[in-house]
Amino acid sequence: MLYYDTINLVIKMNLGNRIADLRKNKKWTQNDLANKIFVTDKTISSWESNRTEPSLETIIKLSELFNCNASYLIHGNTKKNDIETEVKIKLSKNEFHKIEIFMKNNAKFLNESKQVDAYYQPTHRRFLNDGKKMINEWLRIGIRGNKKILNYKNWYNNMYCDEYEVEIDNEVNLDKIFKILGMEEIAIVNKVRDTYFYLNKYEIALDYVENLGYFIEIEVKNYDESAMNEYDKLLKLAKDLNLNLDNIDKRGYPYHLIYSSK
Repeated sequence: MLYYDTINLVIKMNLGNRIADLRKNKKWTQNDLANKIFVTDKTISSWESNRTEPSLETIIKLSELFNCNASYLIHGNTKKNDIETEVKIKLSKNEFHKIEIFMKNNAKFLNESKQVDAYYQPTHRRFLNDGKKMINEWLRIGIRGNKKILNYKNWYNNMYCDEYEVEIDNEVNLDKIFKILGMEEIAIVNKVRDTYFYLNKYEIALDYVENLGYFIEIEVKNYDESAMNEYDKLLKLAKDLNLNLDNIDKRGYPYHLIYSSK
């Protein structure tokens, strides 16, 4: 109990300072921020002076306003730009070829790659659940050319996520760490990906995934607004590209591979 209280105290003491710094960087008064999240300026003052702290739901709203991730607000030890906003849509083969032709004529081709991603979860904490809910987080090792990348994502409402990744330079030690932590491999995703840069803002990936079929993934690379607003723009772009929003994939490739075989 003492350990838990100490953690809460550290978070509380630093959270207010970060809210104040981010607010001042936006050149907002406490009243300006209060109006944006429908609280009083006294509430903002109380947060920034560390007398009280916002709820997790409010922290997520603040992260959207400040265009940072929630983990940065809470912990203060992550980069503010470790955030990803994207939409993934299932395509028919015919739809895939149509959008492929459009991209070739209207976007900048970046590369073609064959990617192999292994997904893991700890035996004591199930990222992938019983199929009744969406996947909120995952741990992945991806092969990118001659490199192996360890990647972790934690999604908010399946619209944007905190994302952290590092290059693996010692596979033997990583395997040992995974065994100690009780990490188990749950799925391997093989895909061929063609990547384009569109409108000087979006990275568009056209994927053929073994045993799953065709997908398009659109990701924001240059942020002009909050993650929430950028997601709304993504949906509008998808409509402009004549993509069927009913086919938005909110579960991810590993989920489909695991549960399609059951």
